Amino acid sequence: MIFSYHRIPKDSASRDDLDEPQDEILKANSSLSYGEFHRRRPLLALSVSLFILLLCSIALNIHFIVSRPSDSTSGHSSSSVDPMWGGDLEPLYSPAQSAVRYERRVFNKLGIRTKFHGPPTDETDAAWESLYKIGTSWITQEQAALLPNHTDPIAGEEDRSVIVLDVFHQLHCLNNIRHALWPERYGVPKLAPPIIKGDTVLFDHVDHCINIIRESIVCHADITPNVWQWDEDRQVSFPHFDNLHTCRNWDAIMDWAKEHQMKHGWDVSIHVGHEQEHR
Repeated sequence: MIFSYHRIPKDSASRDDLDEPQDEILKANSSLSYGEFHRRRPLLALSVSLFILLLCSIALNIHFIVSRPSDSTSGHSSSSVDPMWGGDLEPLYSPAQSAVRYERRVFNKLGIRTKFHGPPTDETDAAWESLYKIGTSWITQEQAALLPNHTDPIAGEEDRSVIVLDVFHQLHCLNNIRHALWPERYGVPKLAPPIIKGDTVLFDHVDHCINIIRESIVCHADITPNVWQWDEDRQVSFPHFDNLHTCRNWDAIMDWAKEHQMKHGWDVSIHVGHEQEHR
């Protein structure tokens, strides 16, 4: 809380008056008549109140300065500190957290086409698949023990466990939705047998992917302001999406995933027991 201060009117008690010894104030007041004393007493009370308010304000400002997180923990100077975490809630452990770096990035201007846009071609397919083709990653059992959820060890390599970074699953899902928009190239999406035992509804992969993307967007809730700016050609105020964002550096995360990539398959039909598998 920051207070602002204004000059006290000339007919109010001055700061010097407040600093006078108490006996001097009493001596001066003793010469006043009963009526004059009672007329000036509210002015003295106001001066004392303002002085107390000043002390409280100074104390509060000192408290906020001392208790404010340092740059090393607030994420303002260190590009590796996650700016979304603060307060009492700590981020869940991820073995890829060490790869996280932050950068400023301007999103594409409305109407600008990239290699991910447009009718599908071999080039656009390759661009999309390059985003998540790394697939699964391996981690050590020490890292697996820190996860909030159990993940299975790899059959034949029980000193390692398997994970996939959720961003790769999300990108796979987004590409799957893209495929559904172009059935003439990729075919009509097919339904699969129910995933949940006893369910009578066939599994719709596209529907699943739409919900995965929804959950991720709501979870991360990007609060970057999209702005309106005057457009001379349209003669209207028009929304802009090419705004500056705080982003995780994609290349750094990809480098981590490449270093930990599962470069061979494993037999998922073998159950490798684990004492914490029901976390």
